[in-house]
Amino acid sequence: MLQRPRRDPLAADAQSPSSPAPDPRQIERIRAGDESVFEELFKAYYRGLCHFVYGYVRSRETAEELVQAVFLRIWEKRDSWEPPTGIRAYLFAACRNQALDHLRHQRIVDRVALAANGVESEELAGAPPIRPDEAIHGTELTEALRRAVEELPERRRAVLVLRWEHHLSNLEIARALGISVKGVEAHVTRALAVLRERLAAFRP
Repeated sequence: MLQRPRRDPLAADAQSPSSPAPDPRQIERIRAGDESVFEELFKAYYRGLCHFVYGYVRSRETAEELVQAVFLRIWEKRDSWEPPTGIRAYLFAACRNQALDHLRHQRIVDRVALAANGVESEELAGAPPIRPDEAIHGTELTEALRRAVEELPERRRAVLVLRWEHHLSNLEIARALGISVKGVEAHVTRALAVLRERLAAFRP
């Protein structure tokens, strides 16, 4: 199920007193390529938007990435940027949509992973069938993940295989590979950082 905040703070946060009143001229100057105005806009709303998105994704790192993606898209398409609801409302609506897209994407990935591993659960059994477009996306992601894991250094790959496929604890992995538990944790952290980078194209 999609994670959602207890209340939809869109309307409330759009009128947050901590945010400065938007200047209509900002849009024109940003469309003209004024980086200083764009930076001012970013600094004025970034923290509040991250807090808002966190209510959906429950991850500060993910929230920051999603908000940054919204601003990056604005800058890339600045020539035609014309927020129909005004800057403030547009930013919160765009970030809300970005968060929901991320959650939908994560749901697809989780369901495909569960199905691929033969895992049955009440949530999976009661969920609607995976649509063909979801299955294709999930299959591509699974294949990309497999290739990325195969290309990891041998010890790092072994740690992930023992953890993901054989469900060993960090202590059991350490004993199996003759390394420390701290070493296992370090390998996992570094491997996940590489995988996140390799699979960045699959993010919404």
